[in-house]
Amino acid sequence: MQKQQHYTQWRLSPGAKKRIGKGGINEIKYFPDGTRLAVASTIGIWIYDVETCKPLELITGHTGPVNSLIFSPDGETFATASDDKTARLWDANTGKHKATFIGHTETINAVTFSPDGERLVTASDDKTIGLWNLHTGQQLAKLEGHTEKVFSAVFSPDGNTIASSEAFGEKGGIWVWDTHTHEFLKLFEKDTGWVEYIVYSPDGSMLISRDTCTEINFWDANTGKKLKTCDVESWMGDFSPITFAPDARSFATGIRDDDVCLWDIDTGRLLKRFELEVDVDSSPSSVAFSPDGETIACASEVGTIRFWDVNTSKILKVITDHTPHFSATQKTESTQAPSQRTFSVAYSPDGTTLASCYETEIHFRNPETGEIQTTITGPRENVRSVIYSSDGKILASAEDTTKARLWDAQNGRFLGSFVGHKENISSVAFSPDGCMLATGSHDKTICLWEVRPGELYLIGDLLLILTGHTDNVCTVAFSPDGGNLATGSCDKTVRLWDVQTGNHLKTLADHTGSVYAVVYSPDGKTLASGSHDGTLRLWNSQTGELLKTLNGQKQIIYSVAFSPNGRLIAGGTNGSINFWDVQTGKLLDIYKGHTDVVNSLASSPDGKTLASGSRDGTVLLWDLTTSVLNQ
Repeated sequence: MQKQQHYTQWRLSPGAKKRIGKGGINEIKYFPDGTRLAVASTIGIWIYDVETCKPLELITGHTGPVNSLIFSPDGETFATASDDKTARLWDANTGKHKATFIGHTETINAVTFSPDGERLVTASDDKTIGLWNLHTGQQLAKLEGHTEKVFSAVFSPDGNTIASSEAFGEKGGIWVWDTHTHEFLKLFEKDTGWVEYIVYSPDGSMLISRDTCTEINFWDANTGKKLKTCDVESWMGDFSPITFAPDARSFATGIRDDDVCLWDIDTGRLLKRFELEVDVDSSPSSVAFSPDGETIACASEVGTIRFWDVNTSKILKVITDHTPHFSATQKTESTQAPSQRTFSVAYSPDGTTLASCYETEIHFRNPETGEIQTTITGPRENVRSVIYSSDGKILASAEDTTKARLWDAQNGRFLGSFVGHKENISSVAFSPDGCMLATGSHDKTICLWEVRPGELYLIGDLLLILTGHTDNVCTVAFSPDGGNLATGSCDKTVRLWDVQTGNHLKTLADHTGSVYAVVYSPDGKTLASGSHDGTLRLWNSQTGELLKTLNGQKQIIYSVAFSPNGRLIAGGTNGSINFWDVQTGKLLDIYKGHTDVVNSLASSPDGKTLASGSRDGTVLLWDLTTSVLNQ
């Protein structure tokens, strides 16, 4: 176990100095001996001491978020399923990786052991179910027939059948398969909506489903007849997957506001509700019973794990510091990927503070220690972009709203809003003198707003509205001299504008995909743009001439940053960061450490560190002083 280092330095990739955040939580499971808790997260598997709530280990290996975790019947191993299209097997005692199961072509949502511990079943977004030999890693069968993403697949207690469910399909219900012949046997159809997650009752006589219509239904496992429905109130909503108590007489689900309900298996009656002491606008992702049945734990999309005493209904302890997000178990048709998380990072001009946004919060941290200095909780929607003014006194933010907001960067005090866009704002940028704020919006326009530094009321007038883009404006950036503005859009173009007149100067149209990031070099002579087409392009900022096209792994470029000396440029992709030499266009290195999209990059003012914010819910700090990057 890694006890010498602080957990912010556990399992770091080469080049990384520190990790801020533990990632979001997708599923929790007690170890069979009840002394530890395994947490499937967006960055790996965290192991906690249940008594102290201290992290003991971070197990990494998956290159995507870990969606599902389950222990083998003998408790000696556990299996995980991931967005990286693989399932993996781990030694429960040492955390050592034992096997990888490869065959799916899309995200794996769930993994389950057969009762005899000889096989695994996996459910995937590729619309198939995988059946695997646990010892050889060989795929025994691919069960095909689903027409949509498969959310769950579980063995019956006797191991003879597999029940599965799919998302958003026309044939809502439960699919049943023969585990020996691999044939589809029957479909238990649902009248409305669809079944999201299912489990067999411990005796195998029933299937219990958590459905999209905020229902918990019981089905006869042989005939498919609906037997009963839990007495669910409309306010409950958003159930977590079902977890059985060790005595097999009841089961638990998390409900909205992170409460937990205990239900009777025989009657479907609500037996007990474990309530929070304060209101929390959140949904549960996973519930787990301790092996002795005396404690119940519930993980939340706000990043906490709470433990209740089953007998007294009192909260015993809480694990914190995980990142708020929508877990894999909360996917809906409108949020098919986890929505969180760290969307933007920005260094203060003096380098002493790192601002990062996590869902509806903005954190100001000491970049050396990672400790939070101030937290802004004013935003009501996900914060998409943050930027400091050049004097470091003001922070601007864009949320999933039509407003841009200003904050005091020292104490987090709200300073006012700019209102005028018709659709959500995606990006904000301060002019170098701090007297203007640019906002790019999904309404296809860019607004230039007056900022009044030093005055009591900073919010000034709307100066200009720039029109011309034919799709969402994704990114905005001022030139270092403040005379021009560059904008990137889903219309696949970069546009250059005169800030004083609002005149459109040039359109750079070589990209073949949406442009997600634009940034000027420190000297202002070069403009860089990153695109969905997998390229990072360098342009002459005055003439618009394309200077270089940089290709790394041919992955989408979501974020771009120059080093302060302008010699190095970084591009954030899905899980990695590419570094190029600006003069030669040579790819110098690829840093891999995130498990999801790298949304934002920011160089420290001294050029020694690069901060990367990712949709995996973490910020990584990278060392830029290595010989390769300074050659």
